[in-house]
Amino acid sequence: MSRTQDGMITALSSSEDAGSEAARFGAAKAIALPPRYHDLGCIASGGFGEVRRVYDRDLGRTVAMKLLRPEVASSIRAAARFLAEMRLAAGLQHPGIVAVLDGGTLADGRAWFTMPEVRGRTLSEIIHDVHGDAASGTFVETPYGFSFRRLVDAFARVCQAVGYAHQRGVVHRDLKPDNVMVGELGEVMVMDWGLGRRLGEHAPAPVEEAAGAAPDEDRPTLTRHGDVLGTPAFMSPEQARGEQALLGPPSDVYALGAILYHALSGHPPYAGAAAFVVLQVRAGPPPDVRAAAGNKPVPDDLADICRRAMAREIAHRHPDAEALGREVLAWLDGARRRDQALVIATRARAIAPAIAALRARKADLLAEARHRLSTARPFDPVEIKAPAWDLEEQAAALGREAALKEIAWLEGMSGALTLDPDLEEAHAALADHYAESLIAAERASSGEDAVRFEALLRAHDRGRHVALLRGEGALSLVTDPPGASVSLFRYEPAQRRLVPRFVGELGPTPLLDAVVPRGSYLCVVRAEGRCETRIPVWVERGGRWDGVPPGESEPLPIPLPAEGELGPDEVYVPAGWCWIGGDPQASDSLPGRRLWVDGFILGRYPVTNREYLIFLNDLIAAGREEEALVFCPRDPPSLSGATDARAGRPIYTRGEGGRFVLGGEEFGRRWQPDWPVALIDWHGARAYAAWLSARTGKPWRLPGELEREKAARGADARVFPWGNQADPTFARAAESDTLPMRVGVTAYPLDESPYGVRGLAGNIRDHCLEVWRHAGPDVSGGRLVLSPAAAGDPDFRSNRGGAWTSPLERSRAAARFGNLPGDRRESIGVRVARSLRG
Repeated sequence: MSRTQDGMITALSSSEDAGSEAARFGAAKAIALPPRYHDLGCIASGGFGEVRRVYDRDLGRTVAMKLLRPEVASSIRAAARFLAEMRLAAGLQHPGIVAVLDGGTLADGRAWFTMPEVRGRTLSEIIHDVHGDAASGTFVETPYGFSFRRLVDAFARVCQAVGYAHQRGVVHRDLKPDNVMVGELGEVMVMDWGLGRRLGEHAPAPVEEAAGAAPDEDRPTLTRHGDVLGTPAFMSPEQARGEQALLGPPSDVYALGAILYHALSGHPPYAGAAAFVVLQVRAGPPPDVRAAAGNKPVPDDLADICRRAMAREIAHRHPDAEALGREVLAWLDGARRRDQALVIATRARAIAPAIAALRARKADLLAEARHRLSTARPFDPVEIKAPAWDLEEQAAALGREAALKEIAWLEGMSGALTLDPDLEEAHAALADHYAESLIAAERASSGEDAVRFEALLRAHDRGRHVALLRGEGALSLVTDPPGASVSLFRYEPAQRRLVPRFVGELGPTPLLDAVVPRGSYLCVVRAEGRCETRIPVWVERGGRWDGVPPGESEPLPIPLPAEGELGPDEVYVPAGWCWIGGDPQASDSLPGRRLWVDGFILGRYPVTNREYLIFLNDLIAAGREEEALVFCPRDPPSLSGATDARAGRPIYTRGEGGRFVLGGEEFGRRWQPDWPVALIDWHGARAYAAWLSARTGKPWRLPGELEREKAARGADARVFPWGNQADPTFARAAESDTLPMRVGVTAYPLDESPYGVRGLAGNIRDHCLEVWRHAGPDVSGGRLVLSPAAAGDPDFRSNRGGAWTSPLERSRAAARFGNLPGDRRESIGVRVARSLRG
């Protein structure tokens, strides 16, 4: 299309030459032009003016010439208006305003001026094309390369052009999309300054329509002449009321806001016949532009700019078009930065699958390595273990590669935020990352990391993790029988230990989704006729502690033992979830995982010399002396060089009637009855449990090594039974005294677990039920499966706990140890366990 400075449009293709154009319009009416110009024919005609394409012989170019129509040439008012327009336009020298090139008077007295002819599309046409299908939920890019962003950029340049005019004291008074042309080279031109005037100057009277002209009073987007000047759908309220004295730059700002409304919504602010639209403008504002846009994604900031520009009160608008343009340019600048930042964030996001794949492959390799090592015995030659070691090295290399890629991912997301600090995509990705890191840090009891990750999460979260940051979780607790009272204690640090502090009563069971702050708790459950039961729970941020076993959907009712069902030194460890492994500083720690362990009973203390003597002497009384001699504590066979089970000096001596009595010394001190028994092998420990089971009618056995770890750590993955900090005054270890030796089982009351089990971190280790395997005991579907070692199996046996012979750091609850079943150690004794019922 072709558009002239006065806004007249003609449907000419830019490919048409001057000859074809003249032929199309006809040049029958010859006009006596100045000698410099050759008439190529009329290209547009309005109510009182016409525009002709002319050839400038002096400069060798085609331009547009505007002049009055002959029918109104004699009108003094028309001539005055024409001259006013020519002079006003000539005074505006801006790239966004069509320049006046030349001017003069024809022989018949009509004034004329020339200007460049702009070829391109009107802003109205571009708006229509960018909006595409009205039902579409997106803006489209036109075949000629216009996008929504470019449309807003064109609008900003309109504001700049009008802002320049405002600085020169000129108002347009008829701004609308049809009066903006976008040229073939992308130039944006504000057209038709026919209603413009200088502020403070008396405007020429409006020109009456030429004889025979028929103004279209029913079209709200056409310019009206008379007391109400302008185009109804885009004029300001003061303009619609005919208050000419109030028209100024804010009136143009309103019209620009209406153009922006059209660009955002796809249609003008008001619709209907012109007279009706004028009444609407006077009556009140149009619908909110977001609602008018339907399902188009209108940016909130642009909608706010539009709303302010179209404010009903003049004082509430931008003072001039330049101020409006600055806001739009600021949005565009931010949008461009957002696009650049989004590209960077997208590139970073593309790294994430590779990181996940590397870590998954690492986990697979480690699982394969653990499987291979589980089939190898500790004393097997290097050739057998080397393939598993190679897998571990490959896994470590993958871990390093994943770490480097994660650094690149973090740098990419941070770089995106450097460009656009408000980029939601980068904030969301970082918030998710730090949320996972925060949970992992809290599970690992890493206080510094947890504080750092929480601060980073708060910095990046935009509401997605509000529940997580609130730091609350849900607790469900069901008991058998129901109706038990629950007292809640929260574990809090005090003098390097985690000490339970009373919080309050939770009411009777069942408890369903009781909201509590995240943290480690102890629930003390009481019911009439039942033993008091301690249930440690760990409530994570946004998580639920519900006691639902693997593969089930409802919480398991926790049995409450009847009074008398437990002995005074028997401790109940209820069924439930716990965290095992995951301690890189613990010897041979298993990988961290959440595991379900069924309920069991554990001896509060390790078996003492006094109790073990009863066992041996009962065997003698039953005529089983040979067994008693085999199971008697002895010096390790390595000290005598013998391998027979009866080799080594017996620690107990024989008294009256052949009964065993205490004997032996450690560092000059005689063995004491309340010391934990030591120097017995796995077979002796197993024999003691079998004897106790027969004696009491209860199914005593050795504890599984993960049962023992759960008994030590409770539910919160603590490092030691008392908490996460080591001190040799809490448990009997090598550093606990200048003279290391065993002590009585009640000597260190602070070496107590959340369930009330004593001595799990010091004094003596305990023989465990299973064969020692690198991969750990059997687990099926997240549930521990007890797999007792066969008596004749020669493989290593597990033992757990701290000992008086070792530094306290080797007493970490996740630490694992193994010995041959015939080994006797001063550091290993026995503790018994049994299932709750049957």
